[in-house]
Amino acid sequence: MKTKLIAATAMLSLVVSAQAQITKNIKYDWGWSYKLEMPETGLKCEFPEKPVNTQLAYGYMTSASFKDELFIAAKLENPEPYDIECRTQEFIAEMQKVHGLPISNLKWDKMRSENGNLTIAADSKGGYAQFHIDAIATEDALTIFIYSHHKELSVPGHFFANSYSVQDAKAGDLVYTSKEKQLKHAKVIERASGRSVVKLENSPITFEWPETPQLEVNRNEASYSLTKNESHYATRVVEVGPTVSYAFFNTFISKDQKSSSKLEVISDETEIPAQFDTDKEVFFRKMTLRTETGTQHRFYVAAENKIIVQELETSSEPTLAETRYLNTFEQSVRNKYDTRTLVLK
Repeated sequence: MKTKLIAATAMLSLVVSAQAQITKNIKYDWGWSYKLEMPETGLKCEFPEKPVNTQLAYGYMTSASFKDELFIAAKLENPEPYDIECRTQEFIAEMQKVHGLPISNLKWDKMRSENGNLTIAADSKGGYAQFHIDAIATEDALTIFIYSHHKELSVPGHFFANSYSVQDAKAGDLVYTSKEKQLKHAKVIERASGRSVVKLENSPITFEWPETPQLEVNRNEASYSLTKNESHYATRVVEVGPTVSYAFFNTFISKDQKSSSKLEVISDETEIPAQFDTDKEVFFRKMTLRTETGTQHRFYVAAENKIIVQELETSSEPTLAETRYLNTFEQSVRNKYDTRTLVLK
């Protein structure tokens, strides 16, 4: 049954819908959460893992999995608000037929009115997974939330279950959302002809790109990338805290190198603090690598609880824009983490 549930989760990753919008990434004690807003209904929810959106003939659904738990939010057309139980049954039947979702023997609660909206809930127990379903009618739309778990619901699962209520949660109810902080997104601070200066919000580190890069967020990592004039620019910010040791820094780089095939090292230079202060240790490592298509420049920086990786791959000598991309980042890093270092070659 567990295999079926995992397979069903994978099959939900189909077509991206432009309607459901991920508007915020927040980090809690247990990891990142992703806030989903459904503008047609006014409802919101937060997934404990990055969700995928699937376009349906009569709406869309958004789904994510976290360990052995599955989370689904679906928005369907529903011109008959009093028929939400039948409409939900049809949707579940389609989930069983198309995606193999093992939901059966549903036990329905009474239809209720919450905050002016008709709602109905159901539970399903049997086999590996336990499912809970909430259907909420808002105007001519039906929003269905489904989550499954094995034995006890996890803290992230509880968070999802509480995040989509049609009633506002009371302050202090979600006690496990301590140490909340916003993910640092790319922010364009200056534009000019052929260049875009970008920095992380609330961070002094600056990157100068020939255009605004794309941002991709994964658990504990933000990746920025841009391909222009056959050259590839990329920067990754990885949270590895609470601190980064020299041994961990080099292990990270070693694994990072192995993830890329057929790389030949041209130059490799490491800088470490001349006088160690465990609270302010900063490590730098610059590498030039020969690839199958050209040359790749990598600059690794370990500081505080993060490792920042800057990459540039080009088939020729760096252009003026590429040189600015490399030099602006290095100068910005050294201005922030100014420390006397020993150079190891």
